[in-house]
Amino acid sequence: MIDNLSKQDKEILKLSKLCQHWANHNESHKDNFLKWRNIAEEKGLKSVVKNLDSAIEMMDKCNEYLHSASKNLEDNQS
Repeated sequence: MIDNLSKQDKEILKLSKLCQHWANHNESHKDNFLKWRNIAEEKGLKSVVKNLDSAIEMMDKCNEYLHSASKNLEDNQS
């Protein structure tokens, strides 16, 4: 099936898969942020906690955009 796709279609499919991959990869980073955020909280490092909370929120927003891009690419393939 993939062999029958044009070069452009293959690139679009690859980009869609990359967006999904990047979002999944970001989740592992977010898990690490959360782990260290909790350690910082235990140590009373309030400004660090605030910064890591912001980074976690931004990672979620980044993943939202990546998933949206992937969906848009898939929708355009139909």
